[in-house]
Amino acid sequence: MYKHVVLWKIRDTGNEIKNQKIINNVVEKLEKFPAAIPEIVSYELAVNIGDYGASFYDICLISTFKNKDEFWAYTKYPVHDEAVAYIQSVQEAEQIVDFES
Repeated sequence: MYKHVVLWKIRDTGNEIKNQKIINNVVEKLEKFPAAIPEIVSYELAVNIGDYGASFYDICLISTFKNKDEFWAYTKYPVHDEAVAYIQSVQEAEQIVDFES
């Protein structure tokens, strides 16, 4: 299996309500993937709940595909492109780890 793990830190707007709205918008876009992209074998999306002073990222995505080719197919869907464009416009940082298991 091919696993794709992504962490996003959203750019701080200085307004907690606006920050949360942006996080909610990102999650809403990412939640569309499983229904629209049949190559996804499993999909887990989470918003950080940690609050003890560490350097947290805001959103985590863990997705699984049968192989690397199916992962690359996933990246070609319009729903993926739309989400990526939006996230890039609001993110401060992104970290990705891909691995086989």
